[in-house]
Amino acid sequence: MRLKRGVKTLGIKPEIMIAIMVADGVYQRYGKELVITSIVDSKHSKFSRHYPGLSFDSRTYYFTYKIKMEVSQAIRSRLGIHYLVLVEKDHYANLIMKAKRYI
Repeated sequence: MRLKRGVKTLGIKPEIMIAIMVADGVYQRYGKELVITSIVDSKHSKFSRHYPGLSFDSRTYYFTYKIKMEVSQAIRSRLGIHYLVLVEKDHYANLIMKAKRYI
């Protein structure tokens, strides 16, 4: 696992560290390195879970669409009902994975 240059981690919550560790294990199973592209940095919506350290984005461009769906489902099933794992398009039309903790 590595952080993209400029990713800020100050304020990250333990619940999201758990999600990152789970995601890292799943990415490794698929032969890829988990690259965190955003945690408490960048611009997000006003009420984004990123700002309180309860969300992260990860790189997915090296997966096919089918594998992205498998990876997101594997992370989702390991994290359980208190997390939301999404695959969505960013402003560069790349699919990114987001994991959020709902408390």
